[in-house]
Amino acid sequence: MASNSWIDSGAPAPATPAHFDLRPLSTGEILDRTFQLYRSRFTLFAGLAMLPTGVNVVTQALRLWYSAHQSVHVHTGVNLYKTQGISVALALISAILSLVLYGITQAATTWAVSAVYLGEPAAIKTAYKAALKHWFRYTLIVLRQIWAGFWLPVILLSTVLGLAARRGSASANITAGLLCIVAFISLVYAVWAYIRVSLAVPAAVVESLKVRAAIKRSKQLLVDRKFRILLLFIFLFALYLVIGAIQTPLAYLALRARGSEAFITHAISLTISFVAGTLVGPLGAIAICLFYIDERVRREGFDIEWMMTKIAPTPVAPETTPEELPPSEESSNPN
Repeated sequence: MASNSWIDSGAPAPATPAHFDLRPLSTGEILDRTFQLYRSRFTLFAGLAMLPTGVNVVTQALRLWYSAHQSVHVHTGVNLYKTQGISVALALISAILSLVLYGITQAATTWAVSAVYLGEPAAIKTAYKAALKHWFRYTLIVLRQIWAGFWLPVILLSTVLGLAARRGSASANITAGLLCIVAFISLVYAVWAYIRVSLAVPAAVVESLKVRAAIKRSKQLLVDRKFRILLLFIFLFALYLVIGAIQTPLAYLALRARGSEAFITHAISLTISFVAGTLVGPLGAIAICLFYIDERVRREGFDIEWMMTKIAPTPVAPETTPEELPPSEESSNPN
C-alpha cells in the first residue's frame, strides 16, 4: 500500500535519493514537502545558498568599510564627487553581483530539487555546474521577472518624485498626490504580474527554454492557480519580517555607536544576515520548483510521463542471424 508521505518514513536515508510520489498536491502539502525536502537535504540546499549570501555580506562589509573610512575626512569639490562616484559604483557592482548570483542560485536549486524529487543523485558542485552553463539566460529571466512586476510602480513613483521636486502649483501637488495613490494601488498589479512569471526559472532549467519561451511557459502554467503562489510569498515575507525585527535594534545601535562598538554591532548584523539568508533563502526556490512540478502533473500528466521514462525498456539492437549474413566470396564462387 502506497504511503501518502513522499519520504519513506522510518527508513534510513539511502545512498541515492528516494522515489517520490508525483500527484496533484494542495498548497499545504507543497509547503509541507518543501520543509521535508529541505530538512532531508539540508547540507545540499544550505550549501547552494551560502555563495550568494556570502558574496552579499562581503559586498555590504566593503561598502560599510569604505563609508566609515571616508567619513573621517572632509571632502569638497572634486574629492566629494569622486567619493560619491565610488560609493555609487560599489552599490551598482553589489546589485549586479546579487542579481547574477540570485539567478544562478535559483537555477542550481531548481536543478537540485528536480533531481532529488525525481529520484536522481544531486550535489552542490553538479548543480552549480549545470546552472553556470546558461547563467546569462537565468540572469535575464530574473531581470524580466523584476521588470514584469515593478515597471508600473517605478514609473508612477518616479513621476511623483519629479512633480514633488518642482514644488509647483496646487494642481501639481494634487496630481502628485493622486499619482502616489495610484502607485500604491499599482503594487497589487506588480505582485500579480510577478506571480505570473514566477515559474520561469524552473521552466528554463527543466525544459531548457530560452528567456521569452520560459516567461511564456510560466504564464501558461499559472493561468488559474496564482493564489497559492501568493500564499508562499506572504509566508516568506513574514519570515523576513521576523529577521528584520531582529536586525532593527542592531541597526539602531550601529547608528549611535562609535569605534569598536559600531564595528562589533555591524559584524553581528552581517552575521545574522548571512545565517538568515542561508537558512531561509532556499525555501522559496524549493517551493517554486515544487509548484512548477505540480502544475505540470495537473495539466500535462508529468507523473505518467516520468513513470514511462523510468519503466520503458531500452531498445535492443536486433541480433544478426546466420541466414542474414551475406554469402562469402568462397560460397558465391562455384569454382
